[in-house]
Amino acid sequence: MDIECYDDLTGEQIHEWREFMAGCQHPHPRQDPRFADVERATGGTVVFVIARQQGQICAVGLFSLYRSRIMTGRYSVALALSGPVCDDAETLVAFVVAVSDHPRFAKVDAIKVTPYWLDADADRLHQQFIRAGLAISDPTPYRDTGLIDLNRSVDELRSSFSRSARRNLRNIEAADVEIRHITSPDEIVVFFDHLNALVLEPNNLTPVTRPEYEAGFRNVYNDPEAGVLFTAYHKDSFLGGFLMYRSQITAHARRFVADPQAARQIGNLRIAPLLWLRGMKWAIEQGCTKLDVEGYLPDIDRSHPNFSVLEYKTYFRPRHVRRAAEHTLVNHRLFHQANVAPTQLKRVVRRGLGAAQSITRTG
Repeated sequence: MDIECYDDLTGEQIHEWREFMAGCQHPHPRQDPRFADVERATGGTVVFVIARQQGQICAVGLFSLYRSRIMTGRYSVALALSGPVCDDAETLVAFVVAVSDHPRFAKVDAIKVTPYWLDADADRLHQQFIRAGLAISDPTPYRDTGLIDLNRSVDELRSSFSRSARRNLRNIEAADVEIRHITSPDEIVVFFDHLNALVLEPNNLTPVTRPEYEAGFRNVYNDPEAGVLFTAYHKDSFLGGFLMYRSQITAHARRFVADPQAARQIGNLRIAPLLWLRGMKWAIEQGCTKLDVEGYLPDIDRSHPNFSVLEYKTYFRPRHVRRAAEHTLVNHRLFHQANVAPTQLKRVVRRGLGAAQSITRTG
């Protein structure tokens, strides 16, 4: 296996990369070169890695390297978000190991990968990773998500929604609600301001910065072949928005936000069914046959920490699937431990505070 590392790709290399991904069973849009500027906007140093066997591409990986806060001149981690991309488990594992051994990654303390492999394929890949010395770095062995079958008409999709979602649709369609396909960078600010304030910050998730979402819109979400942003308005009031991207036959739900205060103007109706149905229609128009809701639990209850983020997806009755978890290959254990120690300490403190509060409440 020959490994090639690039800081940037030529037009011919981008074409070759995308041709390879188009023929794969496990692609994900986050591994498209379009996302390089998004990764750079978050502070990552992008490295494109191509593996070849007998001159033919057998694996690709868009890696983002992040500087160590502890060790000057080193990188704490190289992330391949929803990648690398390869259809053979043994080849994929060999690729990750070869990347870790490459001189371009000599100062990288750990490599984290999250290939887009589902169910039995994810089981097989996990076993291969463990044999090669990678460890699960997610809280659970798998990530839970759901797939919606798009091999149906829009009317059939609508009929497949839950009873409450169908009722919401009928009532919203009778109200003065406008769905907008956002094509101007000036209009994306409203969506991300609401997303950060109503979804990310309340759930202790990292807000999306302006450079990041501007890069995403410029390279991905304003390209009809790659992504789309739909928003809903009642007169001049923002009700919600739905951000999507796609790779070959699979569309992915990237971000969704609804403003509960603005919903009062339309009788507290939920905007999710209308926006998601519009998104499904777009995905079908692009030739997609399934929609990954990007996080789903079929039997979620209110005690779950992500209840507010996941609950509304039950409206669409996706099929529950397990996705391969994040796996980590540690290159330099001592440096890696120094990098992760502050995060581990924060977790211990949070658990201690939570336990103390619980004792206080019951005490």
